[in-house]
Amino acid sequence: MESTLKKFFGYSTFRPYQKEIIEKILEGRDCLVVPPLVAKKTAVVISPLLSLMQDQVMALRQRGIKAEHLSSAQTDSSVQRNAESGQFNILYMTPEKACSISTSFWSNLLNMGICLLAVDEAHCISEWGHDFRVEYKQLGNLRNILTNVPFVGLTATATEKVRIDITDSLKMRDPYVTIGSFDRNNLFYGVKSFKRSSSFVDELVGEVSKCVANAGSTIIYCTTVKDVEQIFKSLLEAGIKAGIYHGQMNNKAREESHRSFIRDESDVMVATIAFGMGIDKPNIRYVIHYGCPKSLESYYQESGRCGRDGIASMCWLYYTRGDFGKADFYCGEASSENQRRAIMESFMAAQHYCMLTTCRRKFLLDYFGEKCTPDKCGNCDNCTTSRNESDMSREAFLLMACMRACGGNWGLGMPVDVLRGSRSKKILDAQFDKLPFHGLGKELSANWWKALGYQLISHGYLTETIRDVFNVSPKGMQFLSSSKPDHQPPLVLPVTDELSGNEKPRNKLGEVKEFIGLSPLEYEGLSEAEAQLYKMLLEERMKLARAVGTAPYAICGDQTLKKIVLTRPSTKARLANIDGVNQHLLTKYGDHFLRSIQRLSQGLNLSLDDDASIQPNITKPVYATPNQERKLTPARFEAWRMWHEDGLSFQKIANFPGRSAPVKEDTVIGYIVDAAQEGCAIDWIRFCREIALTRELFANIQAAILKVGSKDKLKPIKNELPEEISYALIKVCLAIQDLGISAEVIPPGHCRADEHSNVTSVLLPTSNHPCHTEGTREFRRSVENAVGHYTDDLLSPSKRHKVNGKEENSLAPEATESSMLSWLENYKDGVSLSDILKHFNGSTEESIVEMLSCLESEFLIFKKNNLYRLM
Repeated sequence: MESTLKKFFGYSTFRPYQKEIIEKILEGRDCLVVPPLVAKKTAVVISPLLSLMQDQVMALRQRGIKAEHLSSAQTDSSVQRNAESGQFNILYMTPEKACSISTSFWSNLLNMGICLLAVDEAHCISEWGHDFRVEYKQLGNLRNILTNVPFVGLTATATEKVRIDITDSLKMRDPYVTIGSFDRNNLFYGVKSFKRSSSFVDELVGEVSKCVANAGSTIIYCTTVKDVEQIFKSLLEAGIKAGIYHGQMNNKAREESHRSFIRDESDVMVATIAFGMGIDKPNIRYVIHYGCPKSLESYYQESGRCGRDGIASMCWLYYTRGDFGKADFYCGEASSENQRRAIMESFMAAQHYCMLTTCRRKFLLDYFGEKCTPDKCGNCDNCTTSRNESDMSREAFLLMACMRACGGNWGLGMPVDVLRGSRSKKILDAQFDKLPFHGLGKELSANWWKALGYQLISHGYLTETIRDVFNVSPKGMQFLSSSKPDHQPPLVLPVTDELSGNEKPRNKLGEVKEFIGLSPLEYEGLSEAEAQLYKMLLEERMKLARAVGTAPYAICGDQTLKKIVLTRPSTKARLANIDGVNQHLLTKYGDHFLRSIQRLSQGLNLSLDDDASIQPNITKPVYATPNQERKLTPARFEAWRMWHEDGLSFQKIANFPGRSAPVKEDTVIGYIVDAAQEGCAIDWIRFCREIALTRELFANIQAAILKVGSKDKLKPIKNELPEEISYALIKVCLAIQDLGISAEVIPPGHCRADEHSNVTSVLLPTSNHPCHTEGTREFRRSVENAVGHYTDDLLSPSKRHKVNGKEENSLAPEATESSMLSWLENYKDGVSLSDILKHFNGSTEESIVEMLSCLESEFLIFKKNNLYRLM
């Protein structure tokens, strides 16, 4: 799987959860070794937005993957015929198209081969979701046709109730549910109140111009078409290259605007939520919401368009009190009471988010069910900006006491009107003008009192009993019971803009340190000359993209380009080593990039093939984070816990009785390394001793890394080392480097077998791992020279990674990994086990079957109709 990932996407390792999900899809549907891009089957992806489909199809084609879409925007009639005959690796469809297309289409495509049906934005299936769509609900009917095809639901914003609805609606059978972290730690969250006016729009445009000058692209989401058009016009008048996108535009105009934005021909997109999920551009640096969004889920999703390449980015939300009066408008879209309730709950959560004075990231994570988060993230406005505080005990007493006196059956408006001395008909009818609190708060505005009310809600003194109805909470009652009309205990609250009487933002955007300081982060780790080279290569990438009619990021991402700048490769081999460089980029654009790098580096007096990316060891403290379990998959966390807390060996963890099947010890070691990289505490002295890592071996592996010039890809490093050194050991050394662990934790030399007799060394091969290749005399000598004496049985022929099993016979072919794979290359239609045994008659049947099983688990071969084939 890793080789396919590198070939098409340019990365050496999967992101968290990706590999486990792929393995579960393959394991659970009788297609263990049939990944879609190899078996020539089609993966069907249901996606709700045309712009998103077009965006992703374009990006996949740039990776050499055959991709297309079927939707109302598709004008080429041949696409459906080609799709039906299985001509595409990945086929995107709108839910409307998927449900309306003929049954014969699905039957024909099924005969050609469908490896999976993935439903993107799967929360649209659920009435409990924030964006329910009727046509999504009908997708479950496809299960009747695609009975044995794995269904996959994908969403970033599903609560537990929505997740259950998704699995039921898609008729999933015993689904494997994976919930990743909602934490986007590279995003800064900020909220400001404002008053709608032309002067504020001018101020906003001025700050956006600074954003554009700094780096990256900007999206401004508006709640109305009127706001979109006003801001778009103001941006154009200021000379800013901007696009516009809303539902009242025709398809052609929307497509042109979308295309211009993703190709970096416009710097800013002003849009309604019609643009919401429809962009997969990785280098968006700023997302601005002009108005409170309709739900917290949609806000999380729209702000999530920002910083998808992992670089620090900013999300700002501007709201007015008037935004909170749109509840009935949004609920008008509901088709059932359940949906109406879900819409209202989501909208109220968005309002609460706007009024927060505590950590915004914690609030978001708690809302989506991710607990054990720290109280302060250090990366939102509330955590980084010091607020004035004030004792508001008198005002809080008046508001809560008045609310109690009114019976607790009203929204915030009624007690506020009473305090301000209103004599409206409903107050007179209810005789609230007779209450002792009537008129006691008339010196303060209604907005001020409501802002205080939201602060009391945020701090738990008021609670919402039913929709838009508030009453005093038990915490509030405790405050009232300890208060008297002329004396109350202190109640200190943060002074927000509204409570201070200043509804303009506390600072202009440009005066907020974190907001405007992104430009240096774009060039972090680069010298002045390297930063110049980076800018020049950005321009070269833009020229290439325009020449071939695609988006610059579809050629390669900003992060990949930065790695190219740091290493400045002179050959295709070195370029291929860089993480993010895939085979298509290498073949189509490699020569152009290499010529540009050589020419531009020479002009800037920069050397080629720099190995500055290999950082020296720096001692750092080993620490444990409070949310280790949340960041790790259950398998990784459990492996770390069993090793670190229970003291079990790798072998015992790999073969633990509670497992459904044993795993490799290398896998366990990899899990523990992953845990260390997430901040879990590791006893490195014990760890290095148990894997037989010495300082001499560590130095040898470091030398190989320096020789290769990159640590993004493991295979070139392994090729520089003796064959018996495993990938696991290389990964451990890289992790020690990355974490800055001192070499002092690594044993200096001799490592006796009796010191860790219960542990299988990952350095020296054992008969438990038939996939490794044969040891050599040269390796034995190098090991003895580097680490001292090992016992003879560790290096005996029975331990070598050749499948022996019989006396050596030069006339009888023996089965090794390389000989097996080379021989299978001659049989495209596959070979039976009996033919394999007949050919490799120098090895036993048991050892050959074990090797084939191992090669299958590594996705190097697959078995179909009792015939073994190369992947």
